[in-house]
This record gives sequence, C-alpha cells and structure tokens, in this order.
Amino acid sequence: MVLKIKKKWASLVTTLVLMVFTVSAQNKETIQDGTPEQRAKILTEWMKTNLALSAVQTEQVYHLNLQYAQKNALISQSKGGKLSKYKKMKALQQEKSASFTQILNTEQYKKYQELKEQMLKAIKEKRK
Repeated sequence: MVLKIKKKWASLVTTLVLMVFTVSAQNKETIQDGTPEQRAKILTEWMKTNLALSAVQTEQVYHLNLQYAQKNALISQSKGGKLSKYKKMKALQQEKSASFTQILNTEQYKKYQELKEQMLKAIKEKRK
C-alpha cells in the first residue's frame, strides 16, 4: 500500500516537473523566435515590473525597446559572420542603455544596470 502511494507520488512529481520544463522551453522559444514587437512587449513588461515604471515611462521604454528590437532583427538577418553581428548588436545595446538615462530616474537606471549584469552572469554560467 505504501509502495503504491510512493510510486503514484513519484509519478505525479515527475509529470509536474516535465510540464514546467515544457512550458519554460516554449516561453524561451517565443522570446527568441518572436517578432520585434513581441520582444519589445515582453522586455517592456519585465522592465515595468522590475523597475516600477510609470505609465509614461512604460510607453517611452516600449518605443525604445521596439526601435532597438527592429534594428537587432535586421542585423541578425543580415549576411556576415557571428563576430561581426555580435559587435554590431553590442554597440546597439550600449546606445540603448545610454538612451535609458533619458527615461529612467537614477535609482531605476542603477537597478536596470544591476539586473542586466545578473542576467549576463547567468547566461555565461549556462554556457559553461
């Protein structure tokens, strides 16, 4: 009896874990394979939540994110090597970060930089 309950419990836990990984994988595909508009929307929502953006800031951030998502899409679709594309996208990211100083207050911008660093570290850890 106890063994049957343990087997059912293990089966349930395994099923839940697989469901979580499936949903997580689908979300990653959506972000990476999405349109520039979808990417801008997702990033803006993330920033709104994590940086406590006002309605005006949210609108400005969305337009900036959209502008740079479109530029990044053009670069990624262009011909050229990975290193060349990486350098162009990195330069765009620096431009974009500088533009955020016009929209975000000092505290928000500092938090944005900290969160960005955390994400970069997490990405580097995954690549190891």
